Amino acid sequence: MKKFSLLIMIVLILVLATSCKKQVFDGNRTGNNEQFIMDYSVLNKTDTQEMDLEEGTIIDVIIEDESGRVDILVAEVDGDEIYRGDDASSISFSLEVPKTGTYKFSVTGTNAKGSVSFRVRK
Repeated sequence: MKKFSLLIMIVLILVLATSCKKQVFDGNRTGNNEQFIMDYSVLNKTDTQEMDLEEGTIIDVIIEDESGRVDILVAEVDGDEIYRGDDASSISFSLEVPKTGTYKFSVTGTNAKGSVSFRVRK
């Protein structure tokens, strides 16, 4: 009987431990060389997308912050930043690529809900 009670306690602890685990991502993501789009009801991680871009390319950016914290970074892969938004609020704007190269678009969420969109203007 003691073994059975111990087994039940272990199972309950495992169930509680897995149900309390923080959800990392619940949403949709699309990324390629012309766009990086995420919409999420839960974002607790960093997601990135690289794009090969020509000098003068315009990137249209939309950030919709519903709750939590979202940090945005757009930089050349060698590290030169062209945009940083720490604890970004809802905003729409455009970025012009300063020189030809590979750029990394990073979105980091902490209990975040909302969406981000980076699209190459045609």
